[in-house]
This record gives sequence, C-alpha cells and structure tokens, in this order.
Amino acid sequence: MDTNDRTSNIEKAQETGFERLWILGEWRDMPVKRVRSEWLVMNINNRRFTAERKLFESQLGRSLDPENNPNDALSVEAILLDRDLRVDSGRVVGKKPGKDYLALRQDWQNRKQESPFWIRPDGTVRNGNRRLAMLRRLHRDEGAGGNEYVDAVVLDPKEINEIAMFEMEQREQLTEDYKVRYTDINLLIAIKDAADDKEIDWYDDDSILRVAGELRHVMRNNYNYAVVQLYAIKYMDAYLSEFNQEDNYDKLINQIERFRDIGRIMRKVRSDDPDRELDMLNVLFAAINADQSYQKIRNIRTIFSHDSTAFDNLAANIADAEGQWIESTSTERSLGDPEVISAEDDSEDDDNLSELPGPVVPNYPKRDVKAIFEDAMDQHQVSRTSNILKTVKEINNRLAVLAGVDTTNLFDALARDNVPELRNAVNLMLDWFTEHQSSLR
Repeated sequence: MDTNDRTSNIEKAQETGFERLWILGEWRDMPVKRVRSEWLVMNINNRRFTAERKLFESQLGRSLDPENNPNDALSVEAILLDRDLRVDSGRVVGKKPGKDYLALRQDWQNRKQESPFWIRPDGTVRNGNRRLAMLRRLHRDEGAGGNEYVDAVVLDPKEINEIAMFEMEQREQLTEDYKVRYTDINLLIAIKDAADDKEIDWYDDDSILRVAGELRHVMRNNYNYAVVQLYAIKYMDAYLSEFNQEDNYDKLINQIERFRDIGRIMRKVRSDDPDRELDMLNVLFAAINADQSYQKIRNIRTIFSHDSTAFDNLAANIADAEGQWIESTSTERSLGDPEVISAEDDSEDDDNLSELPGPVVPNYPKRDVKAIFEDAMDQHQVSRTSNILKTVKEINNRLAVLAGVDTTNLFDALARDNVPELRNAVNLMLDWFTEHQSSLR
C-alpha cells in the first residue's frame, strides 16, 4: 500500500471519540480514529532507537527502509523487541525476545489497547512503534485475533512539529507503564536535536545554561539535571570529533554515564583552573579509551583537586604513553562498533554499568594507559592515608609476594625478562631504602 492510499484511508476512517493531550502548552481534545493496523508504518527515525539503528545500518552497509523492504521491517521489529542483537543474512535478528516485549504482549492480550497510537496523516507512527511491532509479530505467530483495527490520534506536522512532538513524548513517558523509555544515548540525541532547535552555542557556557532552562520541562523538570545532560552532549561531540566521527553517537552506546561525569568535571575545571582545561580533557578522554569506570573518572577529579603535581605527572605520563599512537593515527583515527547492551539488562544491576567496556579504539595503548591510571590512583590513595602502620604492613605484604615461589617471583622476572620499566621501578625502591636506611635503623 503506497503513501497516498494510506493517507486516503486514514482520512476517511471513522472517528470513535476523543483523547485529551497536552499540546503546545494547552490541553486539547483530539479526535480518535479507528484505523487498520496494516495502514500504519513504523517510524525509521524513531528517536528511541536512533543509535542502535545507525550501528546496524553501518554493519549492513545501507539504510533501513521498513516501508518498502519486508526484511528491514523485521529488522526494526528485532531492534524494538529483542535482546542480543546481531546482523545475520542481511538483516538484524535477536537471540531471544526481551522481557519488556513479553510484558507488553501479555498486557495487550489481557486488556487490549489502553491508549491510542499517535500517527502522522500518512500512517507513520510517532508514538506506539513498539506496540505496532508487537502486534505484527503477534499476527504472524497467532493470527490477527481481533487486532486488525487500532485506535489512533492523527497529528498533523503542520500544527505539531518535531520539537513539539518530542516534548509530548517526554511527558507521556512519565505515566506509561509498558513503554520502554529512551535508552540514555537515544535520549541525549533527542535532547541535542531540541537544543539545536533552540539555537544553542555549544562553545558558550551561558548559552548552554539558557537552553537548559528552556528544556528543563522535558528533563524531569529539573534544571540541574538538564545542565548535566547538555554538558554530556558537548563532550560526547568533542570526543567523537577526535576520531572524525561527528554525529556517530552509535559508537558511544553504553558510555553516557562516563560522559556525564566528564561534563561535571570539565565545568569545574573551566571555572577553577582554565589553564589546565586542555590537560584535563586529554586525561579524561584517555580514561574513556582505557576503559576506566565512571567511578575511577571521578577519582581523577579528586587527584586534580588535592594534588596538582600528581595530576600534572599523570597527564605527562599519559601523553608519553599515547605519543606513538597519536602520531601514527593522526589522519586515520577511528572507532569500532560497540556491543549493544539492552536497556532492560542495564536496569537489573546498576553496579555492572560502571564496568561496561569503553568505546572500541583500534590500536590504542590501553594496557599501558590503564596501568598509569592504576598507579596514579594507588599513589593518591596512599598519600591520603594517615594510618602509617597499615601502610607499612601493606608494603611488607607486597614484598612477600615479590619473593614468592610462583611466577610472581621478582628475582626470576629480573633474570628472565628484559623489561626496562621493571628494572627502573626496582632501582627506585632500592634507592629509597638506601637513602633512608640510617633513619629507619
């Protein structure tokens, strides 16, 4: 069925009542029409899965077109309904249905349709894509079963533009039980679109704060929360720019909490110590590349606040470790495709969120940079410990391990391996004991 036929059928459809919706700052009673589900088209530009769609389009090597390609319609269904997604034989497939899909289907079978779809005049669904995907799968699995028709409110784009639609969707999500919320990455993409529509200047702090106030009503009605989201977007854009991957937010799936913390830290540094702003940004981006959890990223701010010399050493050591990588990738740096972690998996165990892997950065010296962070954080923690006895006991425990009989034996390692860093570290330890030997005795 082509666009003209769908539009004509929907225009002639019978009105069955009204639905009260908050639109552009006022309540409106919108006519509800009874339409055939086959007249509806899933919205490929649905903000709730923008990042995942772009990721799989990249892997497929083409754009998804569910309106004209049956396999692409099945791919969109899988993205909306399934877990453990992958590309197989030219389409996106899931290993098993998601729990949210199963709950949605069960609720529909028990109570039927609770609220109308929101659609454009041509049948494109703007609110209800998951329900439409569920219905189509239900039809294939069990037959139509009385679900051939659905209720829908037709929203004309001449009256309700994309920003107004985004605001309506955000308000609707506060009350719906069986709709999957935007994953963090897709919510931020939608917020970025709204902020750009407000003519935000991402390089002007005053402009960011102004737009945060204007968009607070679609972000928990919380100004501070809105500020955090906008600064996360600002530094996501800056990070992607480092890899010539502007707007490819699909490369940052599962990374949002890290960038929220980067935004918080950078605002503080820009205010308190602007001369170190670039150094801090380089260190924070290195932390992202080296899979540092957002808790460890917060520790970087602690080091910066309490020991500027330790922070400067950290920045210098990271610059040294990254030197060859930066030189060799200056014109062809890239990001790989991340693993897709479903939203429902994320919600089950918040502790696991902090340990999700960072972006896929080919050839990055991850192990070396990770070791630099670990050393800096360990040294900072020890420097703030007032319990001298505890510190000395920890040193003794580590020395005992180095003299062990297994593969951690220090003497075997020195004889076997030509590792300059190991010898330098041992020499520093020996020099310290030599310098302080008389005092200690």
